[in-house]
Amino acid sequence: MATVARENIGLLNDKITIKVSKEDYFPTFEKKLKEYSKTVNMPGFRKGMVPAGMIKKMYGPSIYTDEVLKTVEKQLYTYLDTEKPDIFAQPLALDADIRKLDLNNPDDYEFGFEIGLKPVFEIAALDKAPVTLHKVKVTDEMVEEEVARMQIKGGKMTEPETISNEEDVLNILFTESDSNGVAVEGGIQKENSVILKYFTPALQEQLKGKKKDDTVVIQLSKTFEGDKLEMMLKDLGLEKDDTAAADKFFQLTIVKIGLVEKRELDETFFGEVFPGGAVATEAEFRQKLKEEIEQYWEGQS
Repeated sequence: MATVARENIGLLNDKITIKVSKEDYFPTFEKKLKEYSKTVNMPGFRKGMVPAGMIKKMYGPSIYTDEVLKTVEKQLYTYLDTEKPDIFAQPLALDADIRKLDLNNPDDYEFGFEIGLKPVFEIAALDKAPVTLHKVKVTDEMVEEEVARMQIKGGKMTEPETISNEEDVLNILFTESDSNGVAVEGGIQKENSVILKYFTPALQEQLKGKKKDDTVVIQLSKTFEGDKLEMMLKDLGLEKDDTAAADKFFQLTIVKIGLVEKRELDETFFGEVFPGGAVATEAEFRQKLKEEIEQYWEGQS
């Protein structure tokens, strides 16, 4: 008859040992072997007429191993369901050599499993903890930023003929070149989207008035600043701290010009943002936004 033993092997680790005898698994093995002999198809024999000795020789070892392991697994999970140890994840099988399973010499077998136990601990009462509840003051600038974001989100994308607005979104083909705009053989070539205001003021002025397919030659370090330079280096597959990479020249070809026309602050827009909110004026709209921002930060606090 199968037995289960448990012993402590570490601070939060126990070992479970399952021992099964021939009586636990062999009857099931013999039954499965007979069932298999009735269904197996083998050339030269009618179905169900294959000699038992041939079936045992060909398929017996794998069926035997499966039945032993199934018996062990059943005993393990019966024990866990009954004793209910508070464990992490699944039991870990310890080293076991299944090659020792020999159907010609059925024997008692022993398998070990390691289980990780959850530590026992208590959390101090949080209602007595010395914590500070932060109150975030919503400023006019925060409200203005949210208004602008929502105007753009609800806006309409247009395709102006020329670059004229710092909010223009430019689809640009970056082609690595020399200072004269001659393409570098095997150099970087990638299309990217850049908002005009991300460029330095000098290049913004140079780009204004340009149209689709117009080109300019730029040097990255003199075209982008700070985090915008780091962002562009990353987009082009270059290291942000590589000064040599920042000094590379690129020919920029304007592929497309886009601009989001901001939504008008009217009653229709207010109704879309706050359906059923009875917001009729810009002042009411801003107040409603302020209240929502305050509620958000109260939740975060």
